[in-house]
Amino acid sequence: MKVFLLRDEKRIPCKVPFEGADHAVAEGACPHCGSETFKVQGTNMHPSQDDRAYEADAKCAACDLYVGTLRAEMNTLFGVREDRAVLNGRCRVY
Repeated sequence: MKVFLLRDEKRIPCKVPFEGADHAVAEGACPHCGSETFKVQGTNMHPSQDDRAYEADAKCAACDLYVGTLRAEMNTLFGVREDRAVLNGRCRVY
């Protein structure tokens, strides 16, 4: 999985500090509060339009202001919607 912050038509790389973390750490500083440890948290998660990732509204953990879109690109062959359907019990026949 790769995580990015989409802001001003740029892809800012993010790192997830540990499995199950409630935030990701983006490169740079928050554009609102200037926090150097730029932790972002996502809300309103949904599958992306291209069905290859999950996207969410990103907020800075320090000031709680909107900073862009948080995108988690998954390793998927059929798309995140199909993966979710198969993992929740639906068979896939080829």
